[in-house]
Amino acid sequence: MTWWMHINHFLNPRRLTYAWIAGGVLWFAWLISSMLGPGNMDLAGQVVGTDYLQFYTAAITLRQSQSADLYNFANQSQLEQSIVGPGLTSFHAFITPPFLAWLFVPLSYLSYSWSFIVWSLLSFLFLWISIKLLSSERPFKGLLWSLTWFPIFAAISFGQNSLLSLLIFCLAYWLWRKEKLLAAGLVSSLLLFKPQMVLGLGLLWLLEWRKSWKSLFGLILGGSSLAGLCFWLLPDASRSYIDLARNFLPGMIYQDQFPLWHLDSLRGFWILLFPGHVWLAEGLSILLSIAGIVVFIIFWRANRNNVDLLFASAICLTIWITPHAMIYDWSILLIPAILFWQARPELQQLWKPLFAIIWIATFISAPLTLGQLRIIPFAIQISIPILLLVLLMAFKSLTTCPQFEFDGAK
Repeated sequence: MTWWMHINHFLNPRRLTYAWIAGGVLWFAWLISSMLGPGNMDLAGQVVGTDYLQFYTAAITLRQSQSADLYNFANQSQLEQSIVGPGLTSFHAFITPPFLAWLFVPLSYLSYSWSFIVWSLLSFLFLWISIKLLSSERPFKGLLWSLTWFPIFAAISFGQNSLLSLLIFCLAYWLWRKEKLLAAGLVSSLLLFKPQMVLGLGLLWLLEWRKSWKSLFGLILGGSSLAGLCFWLLPDASRSYIDLARNFLPGMIYQDQFPLWHLDSLRGFWILLFPGHVWLAEGLSILLSIAGIVVFIIFWRANRNNVDLLFASAICLTIWITPHAMIYDWSILLIPAILFWQARPELQQLWKPLFAIIWIATFISAPLTLGQLRIIPFAIQISIPILLLVLLMAFKSLTTCPQFEFDGAK
């Protein structure tokens, strides 16, 4: 009997309730801390919504017709202090393309607390619609299970835009599956507020160019239109963002205040493991990213007629090769989880233990990494090796043979 079969037998209904308990405790503790904290702060002394503050202040900057200061960190910090108060000791920089700030302008007319509440409710809605677009099997149960997963909790509690990314991906998948190829590409261009998020999908459509050239064209057309609108309506901010992208963003993770323990990417893994050895860390992450692309191409050749598996694998590749993925960005891995489960139901005895170990890894990876850094000068971020294991097992099961051999299950 293989190791994953042992885990599968261990995951009986009683033990699976531990996940519900852990998730429930996490949400309850966060809600209590947010509600009982002073003003816009929680009981831990952090601003409620954490990263949402950057989007809120960016929207206010646009609303006040001060777009030239959209990437002025000194002005951002001053505005954040005026919103939260003297208790704010951290700075949350707005570093995404300027068109994203437009989305939050209507919410900036509300007080910060109410604006964050509305955004959180919208994020729950994004999650529900995403699962409905993906799942034909018990979507409500899928929603409840997803809420126990730490990246989903992080996306909402940090006030991040990851569930918007998830929704855009799912809508692009739904359109692509229905062969509305141009629309799929146009929709996916909205992901360019985090340009690294389109790497996997862009490569898939490039490989599928004979069938999906309209999607590739739609992605380019949509991206060009967004860039044109930004330079037309927000010229100063757009130029400032280009400077930011060239001079600050590539080295942002090397800043002293950057929370490396939350950077769940190949790049973050090697930087944590080899601190101070920039070229070694960058070189290893590039080599393994190239290896991931090669494996993806092999997978594409083996599953060219299965739309669900191809789209799911493109999402997996995105998380593997992206130079910047925080734990909340892993929310998009819900897509391959659901699509793999539905496309290959005969492998559900494998999927369950794989999903379980990645669920555990995302839950404990950040605190384990932070704990190591407090004792020794380097850390092993376990989420990345676990992700590699899960991806290799999925690759093996989906490419070596039509029916996976369940050792010990016969």
